[in-house]
Amino acid sequence: MLNARVLTPMSLLAAVATLAPAAAQDFAPHRAVYAVSAMDRGKPGTGTSGTYAYELRLTCDGYVVNQRLRLEMPGARAAVASEQQSQMTESRDGRKLRFEHRATTGGRQTSLVKGEALIGDDGKGEARFTDPEGQSVALPGTTLFPVAIARETIRQAKAGEQGFDTPFFFGEKVKPPQSVNILIGKLPKRLSGVKIPEGGEQLADGRTRIYYRAGFFDVQASGKGQGEPAYEMSSVTLDNGVELYGTHEESDGGIEYRITRLEALPKPECK
Repeated sequence: MLNARVLTPMSLLAAVATLAPAAAQDFAPHRAVYAVSAMDRGKPGTGTSGTYAYELRLTCDGYVVNQRLRLEMPGARAAVASEQQSQMTESRDGRKLRFEHRATTGGRQTSLVKGEALIGDDGKGEARFTDPEGQSVALPGTTLFPVAIARETIRQAKAGEQGFDTPFFFGEKVKPPQSVNILIGKLPKRLSGVKIPEGGEQLADGRTRIYYRAGFFDVQASGKGQGEPAYEMSSVTLDNGVELYGTHEESDGGIEYRITRLEALPKPECK
């Protein structure tokens, strides 16, 4: 799933209690590339194109995620290129996240945010930022990080559940977690034929395709989400965490991305 403002594979994505049943559900380490195109009011659009690259590596302690989204948009004189990159390390128990997000436009850096988020044994959490330095935000104990929310979505889909609500933290801004509403549904017929890229068959053989939509709501001072989502996404993901197709929509515009390359990465040898 594309994640939050980096368009979250979603980079798709724990609470100590809720993640425990998902411990046996592990993801396949892999590298994937997607072709990106514009959407207009939920339908294919024109003007914006690009690529999205996603990599998930497993360690003995957790997960390492690298993702990069590059878009080219029409400009007054020439196309303007923008790029968003994220590097994240998430613990296997879903309690700790290290993150670094940067964005560039026309080759110039426009933002950089990095830090660490931790959910303590007492159920209280906090994200501390090193850039911008000295900033922090409180996290509810039920907050899910990117890999944890993806694992929980797949766990619930396999259990026959229809969806759930959760606080979600990505760390791209110095803001409290968003409130996310995830709806798990039937795979649309138009997406049932998304092809597995040549060479990636071993990651897809015998796997179930899961379809879901998610709305991301900014939390107000009252602690409640706003009436309209800040953005929405949808995803077709295999039950081992390999995303095949996704969308990210804001207002009337957005993007969709479809897998073009897929390769397995080695698993760690852990004692």
